[in-house]
Amino acid sequence: MKRDEYNGFLRKIKCSGEFRSRMQEKLSSPVLEMHEYGDSVSGTDVITGRQYRGRIAAIAASFALVCGAVGGGAYQLARMNNKTEEGTNISKSVQYASIYDFMKANKAYFNTDIVLWEDQSGNIFTKENVDTEKFFDYMDKFNMSAEIEKEDFTSTLRGIKLYFDCRTGELNDYCFAFELYDNGCYILRQNDKGKTVKDDERETYHCFTDGDKVFHDILNMYVDGETIEIFDRVTHKELENEISNGFKNNPYDKAYYYIADENRQEEYTLTGREEFANELMAFEWERAPIRSGDVNSYDFGFVAAEDGYMQFSSGRTYKLKNDSDLEAYNAVLRKHLIKKEFGEAVSEEDIRNAFADDSDNEAQYFDEAEHKSKFYSFDESDFESFKEKVASLEWESCSKVEFGIDGVLTVKKCMIERKGVLIPANNSFSCYKLKNESDIPEFRKIVDGFMESFEEIQGE
Repeated sequence: MKRDEYNGFLRKIKCSGEFRSRMQEKLSSPVLEMHEYGDSVSGTDVITGRQYRGRIAAIAASFALVCGAVGGGAYQLARMNNKTEEGTNISKSVQYASIYDFMKANKAYFNTDIVLWEDQSGNIFTKENVDTEKFFDYMDKFNMSAEIEKEDFTSTLRGIKLYFDCRTGELNDYCFAFELYDNGCYILRQNDKGKTVKDDERETYHCFTDGDKVFHDILNMYVDGETIEIFDRVTHKELENEISNGFKNNPYDKAYYYIADENRQEEYTLTGREEFANELMAFEWERAPIRSGDVNSYDFGFVAAEDGYMQFSSGRTYKLKNDSDLEAYNAVLRKHLIKKEFGEAVSEEDIRNAFADDSDNEAQYFDEAEHKSKFYSFDESDFESFKEKVASLEWESCSKVEFGIDGVLTVKKCMIERKGVLIPANNSFSCYKLKNESDIPEFRKIVDGFMESFEEIQGE
């Protein structure tokens, strides 16, 4: 089972902190899946449902706070005193349905500036007093009031920020910001300068379905071609940093091959990291939106898909600039992989040692059908009999990708799945399965017999 799927189950069930920690540690599969954004509003180009999540989403969510500062924080401080005081008839008492409605109603009173930022170099382009009307003419094609939840928001490392400073007397403390990331997700902020009146501060979260197009439409609207080319260029140093950081997520030289059509994984050993990285960087790459759809892919701590895309935990996605490089690129991926072989015999002693040597007499059983866990106590004598019966069966080594959630019993820190797969307490990198499928019914009978002696101590 893949990590993000299991995490979803953990959120739905009541389980101990120790169980949650151990399951997440032991079932961590490096495979990083790439999904399309969730539900969209009919007739609009704005996402309103659940969108891409996983390891990238977790990192990107925390990065959203950083981008708020990098994407113009210092610039905004410099702009705070650069305003024109003029009279106005605007009433602050008007209640608007959305931040965008407020902005649009008062668009004639804005000084609008644009800033481009990139995480490594900060603000790389600034232009003051751009055409405000262009922005609203373009955005009026979309449902700008459609929001998503903050926890569903995914930021990336490059963005456009438009500042709308109201230059009127009554609203001269008001300003707004449109912060668009290159994945098409954006934030609307009211009083981006940090006005101290809390009731006047708001921010809302949104996403376009065709975010890459919107991002570049706005770039082309306000920025010259030479700057856009520089902004979009993928440098050798940037790619080197991404690959290096990806390897940090994979300290054990493991690699997983996700076979999309069969919805299964194979485990490999990655060899020659430095040579592998250099060969990948030798290709020309360009930026790309988050890859959607299932395709065969490898996980080295970052995802490299067979169709020429690479995706990193930073939120960045790249694709081969030249389609003619695709065959050579896939040859590089295969060159540094050795398929890990399993099937070695596991002794009875190894099975006995799969259980922690402690006095803990509590067990936990996760019921996949009901999506919940129950907690039990057991007698030590019952456990000893259970352990000997399990050890008497024939076991062999296997890949951890074979461990699922088809009824998981955790006892003495050993995790046991009812289909005949277990992860030992003393070695989280090992996994054992029954050598003979014909033993599965007998194994389940052993598990059920042990569980019949349980006394429930916690349940829902």
